[in-house]
Amino acid sequence: MLVGLLLLALPAAGQVTLGELSTNANGTISAGYNGDYGNQISSDHSLAFGGSGTLNGFYYNPNFVSFTVSPYLNQSRDNSAFQSLSNASGVNASSNIFGGSHFPGSINFAKGYNSEGNFSIPGIANYTTHGDSETFGINWAEMVPGLPTLSANFQMGNSQYSIYGSNDNGTTDSHSFSLRSGYRLKGFNLGAYFGDGAGHSETPQILENSSEPLLTSSSSRDYGFNVGHALPLHGQFASAFGSSEFGSDFAGGNDTGTVDVYTGSAIFQPTQKFSFSFSTDYSSNLSGSLYEAIAGAGGVGQPLNLGQGTHSLDLVGNASYSLMANMQAQAFADHREQFYLGENYSSSSYGGGLTYWRPLFGGSFNAALSLSDNTASTSNQNSLGVNSTMNYNRRFSDGWVVGGSFGYSQNVQTALISYLTSAYSYGGNVRKRFGKFGWSGGATVTKTLLTEVAGSSNTSESFNTSIFYSHWLTANGNYSKTDGTAIQGALGLIQNPVPQPILPTSDLILFGGKSYSFGLSSSPVRRLSIGASYSRANTDSNIVGVLSNDDSKMINVIVNYQFRKMYFTGGYSNLVQGFSASGLPPANVSSFYLGVSRWFNFF
Repeated sequence: MLVGLLLLALPAAGQVTLGELSTNANGTISAGYNGDYGNQISSDHSLAFGGSGTLNGFYYNPNFVSFTVSPYLNQSRDNSAFQSLSNASGVNASSNIFGGSHFPGSINFAKGYNSEGNFSIPGIANYTTHGDSETFGINWAEMVPGLPTLSANFQMGNSQYSIYGSNDNGTTDSHSFSLRSGYRLKGFNLGAYFGDGAGHSETPQILENSSEPLLTSSSSRDYGFNVGHALPLHGQFASAFGSSEFGSDFAGGNDTGTVDVYTGSAIFQPTQKFSFSFSTDYSSNLSGSLYEAIAGAGGVGQPLNLGQGTHSLDLVGNASYSLMANMQAQAFADHREQFYLGENYSSSSYGGGLTYWRPLFGGSFNAALSLSDNTASTSNQNSLGVNSTMNYNRRFSDGWVVGGSFGYSQNVQTALISYLTSAYSYGGNVRKRFGKFGWSGGATVTKTLLTEVAGSSNTSESFNTSIFYSHWLTANGNYSKTDGTAIQGALGLIQNPVPQPILPTSDLILFGGKSYSFGLSSSPVRRLSIGASYSRANTDSNIVGVLSNDDSKMINVIVNYQFRKMYFTGGYSNLVQGFSASGLPPANVSSFYLGVSRWFNFF
């Protein structure tokens, strides 16, 4: 009966015009039977109706008012798409206004119900969440010739989510407003900006065995201006000033501050082969600058306290000369001064390097090496800094394609003078096609650490391989392993963006994890596709002595078959996910779906 209803094709009327309004619409309507069951949800079996569509058009002229509205109902259909356990519904809409004028604008809106999301862990597969979200935004601009340009933007959004395997719920909401202006006056490029925003989050503490969410609020207001002008010797000058006021409330503690930043640079290229530049930047609040780096990465944590009156100054000079068509030499000098924790720090670095590239053994090769001599007020000894990279790629006549990369750095300065970082990475990839058969594989390994701080390393390893035989079979596998330190974010863990000793120990999360996945897909006959995947992730975390072992497994199977304008879809999904610190048994959720869908061009 369901198939019969969907076979009743609506007439295709093309574009519909109502006065000055022109529109067209198309979409897919689906019907089927689905079910879901698990140890933490009630069993549910029912007929499911849904679909998705797109309505777009314009009024009077596409450059006057144009719009697009895309609603969807029960679109995920439990498992018609991989990694989807929930029936998601919602709408995405946008409109452009006065697009062909000097006053263009746009509006966007999106709302989703029961959508699936991720609780992220750096370097491995994410954990699964589900919830609701909403976003809304307005943009407007003024671009009248001969007058300063002006653009305005307002955005707001919120979400509510829960994590399978725990009773924890999380929420986020934020809003922001910004203004930007630019003007060219007698050869000077002038610009100014203003921004204001705030956010609030309640983050589940599933890794800490705490029933109370982590409450975080933040606000910021920034403004600034910039100026630029051409200089002799094919040069360009630029300078900027920016001021940022921030406030935060984290786990009952609060802090406010202001960061003023001054920057200036001058770049010259007197000849085609030779160029040189000078730049400087000053920050009136080094603590605030580091805190803004954390907030900018999406992290939450206690405000940093490097003492009163922290500030920093950086002076840099660079020069570059093309020795040959495929070789370039660089020289640089860097002097930095900082004040924090009640002491003055300074450092100087001088050095140079070479960049080289050329065809080699039938492939392409490029490499870069730079050396620096570093002196710091915290030590009476000089240190040698090294930064190097190397890449090689080659395609062979018999179908093989290979590539490799290597990188190594030692004693590279971080955000704070008193800490240096070292790192290495290497990897490779290879692929080969034998007629209808093909194979590829790759691997990457990286490690970074603070030279002076034991136990500060972050490492990651990833491996992947895939094979295919025409349309009959495609198989792939992935494995990754990572460990290091992270901080809490509103939607998961985030790699620590600042030197480890600066953050309080209570804000650091020691984690280590691994994940692997396998997938198979096939299209044995025309219009039929079959796919299956399995993934698993395991993470160990330690937050101030609280240990948590977290595990996630997911299985997906899907079958699609097209006949006429219809599709038959069948699928099955199973998720097992748990966090030992939550004190609850792992969630075990399964769902299946059997149904048909039909595409329509309504008008």
